Amino acid sequence: MLRTSTRRLRVWLPLGLASAMAIQAGARDRTFYPDDPVSTVVDSQDAAGVQARDIDVVYDTFENSFAWRGDRTADVRAQNVNTIDEVPDSSWFTNRLGMRPVTADALVRGPGTGHGPAAGALTVIGAKADGVMPGVTVRDSAGQVWFVKFDPPGYPAMATGTEVVVARLFWALGYYVADTHLATLHPDELLIDADARITPPGGRRRPFTKGDLRRLFRRAHRHPDGSFRVVASRALEGRPVGPFRFYGTRSDDPNDIVPHEHRRELRAYGTFAAWVNHVDSKSGNTLDTVVAQDGRHVVRHHLLDFGSTLGSAGVYPREPYEGSEYLVEGKAALAGIPSFGLYIKGWRTVPRYRARSVGAFPIDNAQWDPERWKPRYPNSAFRSARLDDKFWAARRLQGFTDELIEAAIRVGRFDDPASEGRLAAFLVERRNAIVRRYLPAVNPIVDLELRADGTLAFANAAVDAGVASAPREYVVAWKQFDNASATATELGVTTASTPRVAAPRPLPATPGSYLCADISAAGGPAAWAAPAHAWFRRESGGWRLVGFQRTPGGNPPARQTERGEPRPRRHVTDRGAISSRIASLPGPAS
Repeated sequence: MLRTSTRRLRVWLPLGLASAMAIQAGARDRTFYPDDPVSTVVDSQDAAGVQARDIDVVYDTFENSFAWRGDRTADVRAQNVNTIDEVPDSSWFTNRLGMRPVTADALVRGPGTGHGPAAGALTVIGAKADGVMPGVTVRDSAGQVWFVKFDPPGYPAMATGTEVVVARLFWALGYYVADTHLATLHPDELLIDADARITPPGGRRRPFTKGDLRRLFRRAHRHPDGSFRVVASRALEGRPVGPFRFYGTRSDDPNDIVPHEHRRELRAYGTFAAWVNHVDSKSGNTLDTVVAQDGRHVVRHHLLDFGSTLGSAGVYPREPYEGSEYLVEGKAALAGIPSFGLYIKGWRTVPRYRARSVGAFPIDNAQWDPERWKPRYPNSAFRSARLDDKFWAARRLQGFTDELIEAAIRVGRFDDPASEGRLAAFLVERRNAIVRRYLPAVNPIVDLELRADGTLAFANAAVDAGVASAPREYVVAWKQFDNASATATELGVTTASTPRVAAPRPLPATPGSYLCADISAAGGPAAWAAPAHAWFRRESGGWRLVGFQRTPGGNPPARQTERGEPRPRRHVTDRGAISSRIASLPGPAS
């Protein structure tokens, strides 16, 4: 795997477009810095002034169904990747599976301590009356706040089990999620705080009563002993300030400088959502919180509410069309009208598994195409995703072994071994389909190493995964790279039939020297003929990979000020126009 530096980067912000242009012009004294590639983006500005906001779900649905907000420029490379094309740790994402070991025990434990609500009475302090499934906010005997949701009548584990399983999958992938646990709730253990309030749909906020509690219980699955199985989500750390959008930036957060549609982890979220059929992957199922960190306040970005994934739609099993059509399909929705019923949409003929424990989902996913998957309505980040973003997602999913998937499903305690086996097969087959679709779709060179003897060693992710045949030969064009001027001098071209290609001799031996290797393949898929570009720096211990571009293309982000300079506050009118320096690399060396 690609290794990143343990050093941190403070991403400096320009004052405005004019100053950014001056910065870009003055930053040409170097391409790579001593701490490249960075592994952590530090939010250096205090975000205590971020205010709470809400996103209306109806407006969000119409906005995304009928418009493409944000930057619609075609083929824009992700702007928050570091110099070796990886996503650094940040307040949005933490590298785990695929970059760091995640054991089955860690996956089962998830993001928290491994413990649910403390024993004893639970006190209702608030309630959620809207949404597909109601819930209550409670305080346990230890003073910890939890949000509690139920299973719908007749489906004793479907929504709650699905929630805890998928939350752990997304945690392992690297996203910030709530700490969720299954628990048993006895009605006589519930107390109502005098200050508890509820806002009924279409009504006014008023005190929460025992009658509200009885009405909530009628909408939930009750066990014969009168108890309820629930999923309890620990309240997130920090002050909630509302959801985030999948485009633009948040104007009151001085650290939010990369347009959300150009963040790789949000683009890749579309591929991960396709994997678990998370059709409800909308802004309303996210939440930002302001947390204290390193002596200042920063905004942390979370994904929430996974009870409507896999075979569950929250209050009923997943409908057959979900994942195959948007809510608003336009011409596609009219395709069957003039056929007098003779036209049958493909999703209607897909065999499905159905059980009260896990809901409903397609049985045979061997031929499933993730490119054709659709959420309930699109968003700008999913639309902006390029094949290199989806390649990155597929590589992360490879980290989910069959054993890890089975361990995650056991957390759901569906108490239905046959259905759990079917659910595991669903996830395994979809994982395989994503790997098969996206690993060969771009130049799949990974794990590069320039050895002391001048041999460039690497791996072919598609070949190693068994989803493509080895090419006839690999071709490497070598150049000596000038880090100050970003110019290159041809050194020669070498080839090999294996991913071990000798460099031309002699190579520079002076510490601080740079080489560029353009790596392509002949006799393989057409996409492999487009070279990937790797930059190496000579150090005392040998050559180190400091830059990599799999699919350059698009518009590179503007360069930022050098590290270590005092960073001026961004002007609020410059909303996301200038992005982080960490993604800025020269074009293909020539």
